[in-house]
Parts: sequence; C-alpha cells; structure tokens
Amino acid sequence: MDELFRQLLGWIGANPGWTYLIVFIVALAESLAVVGMLVPGVMIMIGAGALIATGNIAFWPTALSAIAGAVLGDGISYWLGHHYRERIRDWWPFNRYPQQLDRGIAFFNRHGGKSVAFGRFVGPGRAIIPLVAGMLQMPPARFLAANVSSGIAWAPAYLAPGIVFGASLKLAAEVAARLAILLLILGTLLWMAAWSARRLYLLISPHANAWLAALLRWAAVHPRIGHMAQALADPSHPDAGTLTALAVALLTATLALGLTLGAVLFGPPDMSLNAIALDLGQSLHTPLASDLMAALNRLGSAPVLLTLVLVVGVYLLWRRRHRDTVYWLAAATFLLVAVPLLGWLLAVPRPDIGLELDWPWSFPSVPALGATLVYGFLAVVLSRGLQGHWRWLPYACASILIAAVAAARLYFGAEWLTDVLGSIALGLAWASALGIAFRRHTAGAADLWLAGIAALGLAASFSADSLTRHEDQVARLTPTLPIQALSLTDWRAGALDQRLPRRRLDLWRSDDHAIDIQYAGRLDALADALSGQGWQPAERLGWHNAMRLLSPSTPLTELPVIPHVHNGRDESVALVKDPSPDHRLVIRLWSTRYRLSGELPLWVGDATSLNKDDVLGLMALPVTAASHEAARRVLAHDLGESRMLHVTQRRGVYMIEASER
Repeated sequence: MDELFRQLLGWIGANPGWTYLIVFIVALAESLAVVGMLVPGVMIMIGAGALIATGNIAFWPTALSAIAGAVLGDGISYWLGHHYRERIRDWWPFNRYPQQLDRGIAFFNRHGGKSVAFGRFVGPGRAIIPLVAGMLQMPPARFLAANVSSGIAWAPAYLAPGIVFGASLKLAAEVAARLAILLLILGTLLWMAAWSARRLYLLISPHANAWLAALLRWAAVHPRIGHMAQALADPSHPDAGTLTALAVALLTATLALGLTLGAVLFGPPDMSLNAIALDLGQSLHTPLASDLMAALNRLGSAPVLLTLVLVVGVYLLWRRRHRDTVYWLAAATFLLVAVPLLGWLLAVPRPDIGLELDWPWSFPSVPALGATLVYGFLAVVLSRGLQGHWRWLPYACASILIAAVAAARLYFGAEWLTDVLGSIALGLAWASALGIAFRRHTAGAADLWLAGIAALGLAASFSADSLTRHEDQVARLTPTLPIQALSLTDWRAGALDQRLPRRRLDLWRSDDHAIDIQYAGRLDALADALSGQGWQPAERLGWHNAMRLLSPSTPLTELPVIPHVHNGRDESVALVKDPSPDHRLVIRLWSTRYRLSGELPLWVGDATSLNKDDVLGLMALPVTAASHEAARRVLAHDLGESRMLHVTQRRGVYMIEASER
C-alpha cells in the first residue's frame, strides 16, 4: 500500500495537468444541479489541498481550475432553471422528492440574490440554488456577479483545509506518523460514539412507552420475578428494596458470565482480539500522544469522578431533590460494590507490560466502569425535561467521555479490550436500569443550572488533577523495562547486533530512518567531545517556539529542531551542526535498557540532514532530507578528529565510546 501511494504521488507530480483537469471536472460536477448531490466534491477538494501542501501540484493552477469549474457549473444550472422553469418539477428526482426543490425555493425567497453566494457554502442543497435562481428569473447580470465572486472565494476556502491537513501530515511524518494515526483513530472513535448515541436514542425513544407497557404486562403474569420489573416501570411502586435486589442480580449475572467465559473457556491474554488491541495501543506510543491520552484517562480518575459526584449530590440536596439524590448516589456507589467483589472473585490479571498500578485486576476496569456510571446516569438526569429533538445531546456527550476513557485505557494497555468493553456494558446495564426507574418515579423540568454546575465541577476537578498529578500519571502508565547488564567486551563483539533495532521504530517506516550510531557513555561527555567540531545542543520544537514555523523567511539554522520518536520516546539529546545557513546536520540519541560494565548507559541514534520546506509561503518546516550520506561523512570525519572518543565501525554502525570512563 505504501509503495502504491508513493507511485500515485509520483505520477501526480509528473503529470500535474491531469490533476488540474480532474479538479476542474469535480468542481463543475459538484456545482451542477442533481449531479452535485452525488459527487463528493468537498473531499476531493480537500485532497487537492493536501497535494498542494506536499508540493505535488501548484496552488494557483489548482485554484483557478476549481474556480472555473465552479462558475461554469453554477452557470449551467442557472441556464437550465431559466430555460425550463416549472417543467423542472417533472424531472427526476424532483418529481419523486419535491421537498429538496421546495427548500431551495424557500431559501432563495428568504435571502434573495445573496442566496447564490450563501448557497455555495451553506445553502440547502449546494447545487440547487443556481437552478432555483434561474427558475425564479433572477437577472443574469446579478447572477453572474454573485456566481463569479462566490466562486473566487469558494475555491481557496475549500482548498485551505486540505492545505492545512497536508502540512500537518508533513509535520506528523517528521515528528511521528503514529501521532497522526492515533489522532485519526481517536477522532473516528469519538465521532462514532456520539453518532451511535444519537442514532440509538432516535431508534429506541419512540418505542420506549410500548416496551414499558409490555414489561408491566409480563410482570403481572410473573409475580415473583416481575416484582423487580414492576418497581422499575410502575411509578407508584416503592423502589428502594428493588434497587438493591437489582444490583445483586446484575453482579450475580456478571459473575456467572465471567466465570463461564473467562475462567472456564479462555483467559483474556489468549484471545487474539485482546492481543491485537494491546499491540496496537503500544505501537502508537509517542510522548505527545501519552500526554494527550493521560489527559483523557483523567476523565475516569477517582478525584475527577468523586468531585463530580459530590458537586452534583450537593446541588440536588440544596434543591431538596432528595429522591434524585438517592438515585444519583445509587449510580455512583455501585462502583464501590462491583469493583472489589468482581475483581477478587474473577481475578482477571492485567496485561503484563510493566505498569505499576495499585489495583491488580483487569476486570472491572475502574475508570471505564466509573465513567460509564457517572457520565451515563448524569446524561439521564440532564435529558429529563429537554425537548425531544435535543434530548439525545446529553447521551452523546456522555458517550464521548466514556469512549475517551476507554481509548486511554487501551492505549496504555492498562486493561484488556474485552474487560474494558465488559466494564462499560456492566455500567450501562446498571445506569439504564436506574434510568428507567428514575424517569418513572421522578418528575421535573430541564435543569440547565445542573448542567452548568456539573460542567464547572468537571472542568475544575480535571484542571486541578492535571496540574498536580500529570507527570506522575504519565510515569505510572508508562511501562518500565528492567535494566540489562552487559560487558563492554561482549558489546564490542556484537552481542547486541540482533537485539538492538536497525531502524527507528515508528509507523512511518523507511530506509531514511536507519539507526547507525551506538554510544556508550554519558551524554555530556559526547557533547563536550564534539563541541570542538562545531556540534551544539539543538533547540527543540516546543510550545514556546512553535510560532517560528509560521515565519517562512526564518533561516533553517534558526528554526527549532522537530523531535523524532523512536519506540514511543523522543530523543534524549539532539546535537546540530550548521555547515551553511541552508544546511543543517543533526545527531539524535535515544536511551536503551542496557548498561555496559554495570555503569555505562548505552544509547542508539542516527545522523541526518535537514532541509527547509516552505509550505506556500505560510509555514517553514525543517524536514528530514531523503539522503543522509553527507551527514554520515561529516560525522565520520568529526568522530575521527575528536581525541575524547574511541570509534569503530561494525556492520555500518558507528560504535562510539567515551575515552573518559
């Protein structure tokens, strides 16, 4: 796939004229009445913008092609409407789906001639407005002015997201392709969580009353088992004892299922699905990604959830909503019963990857179960009293928060995939049962104050937890590998040739990222030894200097060096040498688990060249060059000139030792 993608980009770069023609045809088709409804013009324009950012095609020919296609397409649609008028209603699809045309006419009547410009961006049915303008006899001169002016604005506006996306891909490829992939997976997961919550609500809500009526009829026929169902669905039934019984029933059912499937048939480590999820999460590790996922993990941490439970509980008591408070506490305290009981009885071990966590069991996942109970039942409370077309929104927000916590647990490998999903399912079962009883036994209007107070409580506790425990949380969720001792003699003889990686471990794999340096010694000793040859510690990219990338006139030697990721970590040191203002060499070293002769740390790294990449005069990126022979030649010369280093070469790798040990 990677080779196919490279060939496609090579063909586009060698034949840009065909690309401009495709952009013209797509913009034309996207603007035509009816046809435009079927053409994914927006995605293709974004793709063209990405090709502009990567340098495969030029901006102005692409923009002009898009403008010409859009103006011509709208012009054809206008002519059709102007010529055929009301006869268009007899055409397919308007003869079967007239509402699309009616919405366009209503939009045009509301905004007049401005609708041609507005409709290109936000109108109901992008390709309908020019057709409607012709049907309603808009003067040709006014239409032409609106058509051309909006087309000139439309093309750059639709190319811009692709340009930004392409530039971010270049930056992501320089920093770590895994970060881009993680963000794509995370964004897709959170979007799917919100979309699924909305679709499920719209699917279930119309049938809820009928299902509850059926439940009550079933309960009347089964008086013993149905007593619990009556308590949940019948508003006049006392519910305190039943909630306790329901909790016991859920725990018992989960225990039986877990014992049957987990302990008898197979263990989580033996399931291929769990192994795949664990490997994927570990393969996506980068420092920036770990900071992000640690933040998402805090949404399910004990301090954040406990603060939210207390804030909401105090507010409900202050408003004298005692019954609501009982349900709220019943949702939260279920965690205190389920976790120790199921954890000790099932004793499902965590993945053995070196995490130092207090709770030893993988099921239930405390953050995943806690987030499901607290955010899930809070959504039930907040949705009460909302109008029908907004009632899905709290559930969508809760789904996003729960999915974020689940993604963080899987990223860090804190629990197995099946255990995270099982914990969410258990929490949903309890929150749903409570929600049914809550909605049937309580009444009230929408409480926007509760939503605001809950949001403030969540934001305050999350911020406080982030400021006080972020570094400790990242450290606890990062695997620690045991140090391995080795003698200098064995290292020199090649004992680690098969154990150390020969290329930088990142998802963006290519021969450009070969590991060609092994160094035994202190980092400051290496920096001192090479300082006489012009090598200096690099200023690395961070939040404090990122704005410099937005100044394309800045020389390459004044741009911050973008950190590279190897095996989930940034380099421990980066040294730079600047032979000229437009030429920069970089040595990067990463730590290993090995210690030589009991005290010398062993580092691995590479020597690369940087080029300055100007993205449309908007951004300057110091990107890694395709060839590093120049960097290797300079490094070999400078290593030979230094009297503080002992250097040998083995299988194309420089093996460097500090002379002072």
